[in-house]
Amino acid sequence: MRKIIFFLIDGLADYSNNFTPLKLANKQFLNSIKNNIHLSHIYPVPQNYWPQKGNFSISGIANLHILGYKINSEKFKRGPYEAIGSNIEFINGWLAFRANFATIDENLRVIDRRAGRNIFGFKKLVKEINKIEFEIPFKFHHTSGHRGVLIFKSKLSDKISENDPYVIKKRLKKIKPLSKDSLTIKTSKLINKFLELVYKKLSESKINQERKRKGLMETNCLLIREAGNKILKLKNFFEKYEFKNGIIVAANGVDKGTCLSVGFKKYDLDYPKKIEDEFKNVKKALYKIYKNYQIIYCHFKKADEFSHDRNFKGKKEFFEKFDKFFKNIFHLIQKDIIVITGDHITSIKDGQHKFGPVPFILINSALKNNPTEISEIVSIKMGQLFKNNAKIWHFLKKNVS
Repeated sequence: MRKIIFFLIDGLADYSNNFTPLKLANKQFLNSIKNNIHLSHIYPVPQNYWPQKGNFSISGIANLHILGYKINSEKFKRGPYEAIGSNIEFINGWLAFRANFATIDENLRVIDRRAGRNIFGFKKLVKEINKIEFEIPFKFHHTSGHRGVLIFKSKLSDKISENDPYVIKKRLKKIKPLSKDSLTIKTSKLINKFLELVYKKLSESKINQERKRKGLMETNCLLIREAGNKILKLKNFFEKYEFKNGIIVAANGVDKGTCLSVGFKKYDLDYPKKIEDEFKNVKKALYKIYKNYQIIYCHFKKADEFSHDRNFKGKKEFFEKFDKFFKNIFHLIQKDIIVITGDHITSIKDGQHKFGPVPFILINSALKNNPTEISEIVSIKMGQLFKNNAKIWHFLKKNVS
């Protein structure tokens, strides 16, 4: 029986024009097998499900939609999924936040939302945060890069705002209650108090003095967002589509967490410092687990990071090295159904997530349309094969049965 190898490239797409990293990248191997490709596009999150208000991340809800689950954005709270996707204990009722180490100035204005993407001293800073004496039990976990998960192990409300202004040179926001009930008001006051203690602790840290001596940005703040206190109860993916089994291959984060929540097994990847590390890690995983699973769902993060940093050259290089990686492992999976797609647009121009179509590359299926090139603009011209993402999996099921 053939397998399904699903490559999900975080932030794959840019706006459809002639100057995107995907279009301009040298994709020699993918171009050499175009006669075995069907290119189309999908909307990972349909427009009526796309968050309409405020700043937001989209990867978690997008991943669930790609898997065929229609989830309203206001019901999906990323914090708990970030926790379980990072191998952190979470119990429904606890309050979990996605967090960033960040840099702010003396006026509480954000200088860098990711502390320069330099992790020097982070392990010691985590220990210092976790030594803070606070009135309810908590734990801060560093997960990967500048990211972390903050968990309060007590019954608290998730109907609160965030302190992240999402824009540099803007002041930190106060956590505000989004409901008038007493628990929500209590929660907002507690979280504000905790964040003030964190700022004081980090500002006085010897690690930050050492970071400054090294010419690095101080890591003196936690930006927290997407509070949640429960994992949604969804039907098991493998019962839903009648597949045998499957595994998510990913570094820590929400993509792993959402897959775990619907029944996937996991293969933990180390956080990749360089593009080469990401492909090396996935290649190693594929060779190790290939025989044991019907669906192998691989998540790639680096393209999205380059997008957020507005690094056109880096994102273009990602696709060129993906092409070489794909060539190197193709002999292993050449008889299987292969999908290459993304979870959203992340714009190189402004570093933000955008609603829009994302290329969907299908290899070795019964369908082939031999596209002129692999790009956003051609994927749109070739049409939308699956208007309902659940149909992706029904189609794949027929092709591997």
